[in-house]
Amino acid sequence: MPLPETIRVSFGTAITLGLRQARQEVAPTTAYLLWDPGCRGSCSFCPRAGGNAGSDRLSRIAWPEVPWAEVVGRLASRPGPLRRICLQTGWNDGAAATLPLFIAALRPTGLPLSLTLHPAQLPLVGELLAAGLDHLGLGLDAAGPATYQRHKGRPWDADWPALRDALDRHGPRLEIHLIYGLGDTERAFLEVVEAVLARGGLVALFAFTPARGRGSPPPLDAWRRVQAFRHLRLLGALRWEDCRFAADGRLVSFGLAPDRLAAALADGKAFQTSGCPDCNRPFYNERPGGIMYNFPRPLTPAEVRQAVADLHLPE
Repeated sequence: MPLPETIRVSFGTAITLGLRQARQEVAPTTAYLLWDPGCRGSCSFCPRAGGNAGSDRLSRIAWPEVPWAEVVGRLASRPGPLRRICLQTGWNDGAAATLPLFIAALRPTGLPLSLTLHPAQLPLVGELLAAGLDHLGLGLDAAGPATYQRHKGRPWDADWPALRDALDRHGPRLEIHLIYGLGDTERAFLEVVEAVLARGGLVALFAFTPARGRGSPPPLDAWRRVQAFRHLRLLGALRWEDCRFAADGRLVSFGLAPDRLAAALADGKAFQTSGCPDCNRPFYNERPGGIMYNFPRPLTPAEVRQAVADLHLPE
């Protein structure tokens, strides 16, 4: 099966590669490509769900279609700030045959490769990692049986155990994508974050920020607590058993003295984009001038102070 003549790239990637002319507030540090000839998934939040391959949107981003050969050539010769390639994919029938071809074609660029998969494609993980991927992202998104069925249309009791098995085999090379704001409590959501990190995997956090008014974003204080937990747990600065939760699932304590907590969050990295190395996803969850759920760059000292204050932890 030959590779397509064209491929979609995020608008920021197109600007960075010189394929489109526009100003951008923050340049991507990963080149985001999209191959999806018709996704079989039914994710409630995705404009490309149900085979809607004609949409030029994914998350809040436009993805123009450009010549494949030109993209590969520019990635190989002039990556600029780009330090990684991430191929976004849907749950497509041709994935098993086509994705290894993409990996082989992109490896000569010399940039580390990431790729994203739907949980239904878990059987492909080992083969794709062996083909030359550096990291692989899996879109779990929701964090419990009810929210997973509602937003992914799939059985949690099948996909979550299979994903845990994949983490046990490939943990450090897997990023589990989780979206906070789909209806999971902080405790339920963070239990899944804890389970992923305990198995050696990584977590890429997304805030649910619908582009067309279908639902509301999560409260900022809850989102900041989720970000802080992931970062502190990854650093080994906290233990799950020391955290305390209110009856409604709200995280009320990280089990750290205030001075230790402040020191651990002082560099602001907890509030930057999480995922594969060098992934900053500018404005996947934001609009310019709005709330920065995931900062695509280092925070200023004032931004760090505000983000820590937004945790709203009891004194």
